[in-house]
Amino acid sequence: MDIFQRLTDLSTILPNKELNSRLEILLTDFLVCARAGSSSADIESVGARLAINSNYHDSDDIDWSVMTHPGSIIWSALIDSLIHHPENSERFTLSAYAGYRTSATSAQFFGVDHRRKWHITTTAGTLAATSTACAYRNLSPTMHKTALENAASNMGGIAIADRRTGAAIFNRAAATSLGLLSATSDQPSANDIWEGERGLKELFSIAGENTNTYDGISTTGLRLFPYSGFIQSQVLAITQIANELTGDLVRIELGLHPATVELLNGSVGGNYWNFKAGAASAWQVKDVTQYVEASPEIMQKISASAIDIPISGAQVSITTTTGTKTLRIEVAPGNDFGSHNEQGWRIAKWKRLVGNDYIAAEEFARSLMSDCADTKAISALQTFLLS
Repeated sequence: MDIFQRLTDLSTILPNKELNSRLEILLTDFLVCARAGSSSADIESVGARLAINSNYHDSDDIDWSVMTHPGSIIWSALIDSLIHHPENSERFTLSAYAGYRTSATSAQFFGVDHRRKWHITTTAGTLAATSTACAYRNLSPTMHKTALENAASNMGGIAIADRRTGAAIFNRAAATSLGLLSATSDQPSANDIWEGERGLKELFSIAGENTNTYDGISTTGLRLFPYSGFIQSQVLAITQIANELTGDLVRIELGLHPATVELLNGSVGGNYWNFKAGAASAWQVKDVTQYVEASPEIMQKISASAIDIPISGAQVSITTTTGTKTLRIEVAPGNDFGSHNEQGWRIAKWKRLVGNDYIAAEEFARSLMSDCADTKAISALQTFLLS
């Protein structure tokens, strides 16, 4: 069955309590990030503005299984749809399911070669925004499929849009806007878009081999700490060792994925994109929820090598005058929403970004996920996010 046919069949979406709970946390995180990044930018599109704002602090959610940031696009498209069509608020949760499913399934279908050349958050995100908006508008499967074909025929976002310079922020807005436009336009789509030398598979280096369907919710987690997502495991390991090991620091040896070593070498984007600066901060502050300016003296004691480890992981070996400890973390924190530690880190993140306003974000998320938000609640949400 064609991937788009599978994604337009909303009857195969089976909501459950666990995934609903995860979605509520993912939505709260989005609302916090969007409010924290709120600006006075003169952007008329609600969806595009929210997509930009929610990524402003580089803290939006992440699906490590495919290296996408789905929430900043899906929730932006959905809240745009909610504001313009409040009468469909009972379809809010279903639409979020459709968006996350399309994001993960498309990204897996596109494959690794595609991700090397294209910004997967943008390409899979364009389709996710389209499915989100189509589901919210209750479009027929035929109309939904046409919208996906139109979106796929026009999606883009090359990988050279360097996240370290902030260039990838615009990509999220573009993906959200194209998805919304595709869902609201009744124009015919191109035919036979996949095969041939001018087809999507050739042009976008799409493998098309993984034809499984993924819910996308269970694999999406949060970026919890005030550091680049690529070094979340690194700073967690360092702070854990720092609280166990006494004595003066002699050296910190890092084992990181080759892409992390290359990307976070500090040549672009300042210390946020420097794994040595992140490591030094973690050692100095000994609290994974905090960031401090890295000491040059500490940075000189840090070395790194590329090793065989998941891109979200890190191996850390620290030597002090009293001994050496090594810790390897292969799965970045942020996906275990029930963990006591992660609950605390989550609240710390939200407070860091918006103070006690995170409580209002939680209340808005709870209301929206109940599928019965009225015009008063929606208006209050718009004020919370955009005023």
